[in-house]
Amino acid sequence: MMVRKYTYIFVDVEATLIRGKQNIIEIGAIKWLPDGTIEEFSQLIQPHKFRKLNAHIQKLTGISTEEILRAPSIKDVMPKFMKWCEGDTILVAFGEFDRKVLEEELLRHKMDLSFLYPFVDFQQKYMIENQLKEQPSLSKLLEIYEIVSNIQHRGLADAISLYNIFKEANGAELIEKQRTNEFGFVLSEFKQQEDECDLYLTYIDGSISSSGSVDIHSIKTINKLLLCETKVEQREIAEGVTEKVERTIIHPNDEVETFLRDIISDMHHKVLITRSGLKQLSKINRLHQAVFPKMETITLQQILNSEEAVNEFTLNGLTIPQYERKLSGLLNKYEKNILGEFEKRHLFNKEEVHI
Repeated sequence: MMVRKYTYIFVDVEATLIRGKQNIIEIGAIKWLPDGTIEEFSQLIQPHKFRKLNAHIQKLTGISTEEILRAPSIKDVMPKFMKWCEGDTILVAFGEFDRKVLEEELLRHKMDLSFLYPFVDFQQKYMIENQLKEQPSLSKLLEIYEIVSNIQHRGLADAISLYNIFKEANGAELIEKQRTNEFGFVLSEFKQQEDECDLYLTYIDGSISSSGSVDIHSIKTINKLLLCETKVEQREIAEGVTEKVERTIIHPNDEVETFLRDIISDMHHKVLITRSGLKQLSKINRLHQAVFPKMETITLQQILNSEEAVNEFTLNGLTIPQYERKLSGLLNKYEKNILGEFEKRHLFNKEEVHI
């Protein structure tokens, strides 16, 4: 039995869209202390310039417009929540939404974000542990672990559900097991031309040392021209009505397939860093039947929080040796950002973790 070192705070936020931005209308949280005791936090919030809650949110949550209009503002609620979260805590949510919305709200109101971290997405941890491709819902996990919950889509109720699932799934042990300082960084650039596609794929094998510096173990880049052909096909758009459509067929490349398989075999117990997630690589992966395992994935946008900085990682007409030197320099330039995101996710460990 693992002795818990941290206090875990299971948090769920409900939000509504106002003028194109998510605004928090409720925070619910459960604090699970190392001695086994629990504390609750639950508060409705009135967003700035709030008028009316849309019908879908009212139906989903059971929260009424009148309740929100009587609630205090986020500037009144957040200092109390921050104080309640004090200590050696790890915040845990189910999915990416809660961290994203909390960060956006706090930044919008010029409030301190530091109390949020470390912040763990337990849905992702659970998917990695069980190598799931489809995201499980909270209700599905309640069903799997035979946990009874009468209310859902309310902050406190969903936080309690997550707390119960976490206990049943040995969540604390699962999180610690997945901690790592090692990463694989995959970058791709794909330009489609008339009868061929110019593909560059780069893989950087690296780690963060116990002192917090980025160490690069190897950088490998492959550049291949994939053959393309355009076929004209007839497609039925209505009964008896057809139209001609052009379809581009890209042919796989054996060397690219080997390169991708080598990356996948090297990614065990590492964090995957990409420019904008695996979607960017999905066409190349499908073409070469390369299936990446479910793993912790961080994007450059999350690390750098700047489109301008992300764009520094493009090839931009350089030769492969020049590009690889540039990437090495950029990883050193942004090593504090990389370390920061590892720490925010409770991944970085000053002591080596043996699994």
